[in-house]
Amino acid sequence: MGWKKASKHFNVPKTTLIRLSNVKYGTSEEAVKVKRGRPTVLSKDIEEELVTYCLAMEASFFGLTRADLRRIAVQLAERNQIAHPFKNEIAGKKWVRLFLQRHKSKLSERKPTGTSYSRALGFSKENVEMFFGLLDEVYEKEKFTPDRIYNVDESGITVVQSKVAKVVGLRGKKQVASLTSGERGALITVVACMSASGSFVPPLDGFRQISFTEWFRHFIKFSNPTKEKPVLLLLDGHFSHTQNIDLIDLAKENHVTILSLPPHCSHKLQPLDKTFMGPLKIHYSDEIRQWLRINQRPVTARLM
Repeated sequence: MGWKKASKHFNVPKTTLIRLSNVKYGTSEEAVKVKRGRPTVLSKDIEEELVTYCLAMEASFFGLTRADLRRIAVQLAERNQIAHPFKNEIAGKKWVRLFLQRHKSKLSERKPTGTSYSRALGFSKENVEMFFGLLDEVYEKEKFTPDRIYNVDESGITVVQSKVAKVVGLRGKKQVASLTSGERGALITVVACMSASGSFVPPLDGFRQISFTEWFRHFIKFSNPTKEKPVLLLLDGHFSHTQNIDLIDLAKENHVTILSLPPHCSHKLQPLDKTFMGPLKIHYSDEIRQWLRINQRPVTARLM
């Protein structure tokens, strides 16, 4: 039977019959399994790696969104030296939609339970209980000692004092002048990290732009985690942590367990935010005022 006659008889497109009969596909059963169309940007193995990453992040309070997946896809493509059509360091909406379709047996989009998008409602009983339940599981599994439990937090310090103290002046005067620092745009990022035993991780040079991955390598060098003595690091869900697959891989390779605080709860649960960053900024502002009073000139980023 010819192609044209067979196409009419079985109501199958002629091109399909020719493709399925091609010897390079082997038997007809094997030919049916061959997927046609444009290949995916990331290979099957890399996409499975991304699926595993998504599940691990959700279990640790990271909870990746579609936008997170689009950014991580670019990281995976560039790390594996794969040519990709993604622009502006983010994959397209169509890519993430098809990715979720391909892995719908394992992944689904759900709104987090017990989580609000406001800081006030985010600190809920459900969120706190869920976090400490997960923390207990980690403790039981690894038996961390206080010197192997670390908390890290980031904060920005400007050349202008954040808290301006009241000054004594003439009663009745409506405006009281005080010398302040210039360069309001200058901002220095401070990364503080300490263990439950009270030891601090030495700071890195804050005058240059330092990625969190670079800081994490510095942390590994200082804490020296091993298989016999693993380390637990508590942090918030900032995008530089949650959307950084290189950071998660470094943690796995170096026996560091990373656990994120619940969303919108750092103002209550972040130890360094509660006990360190606030006093640091207060004392820093005092030092700025003393500098201005003694030197009679503003503080610049270079002086910091």
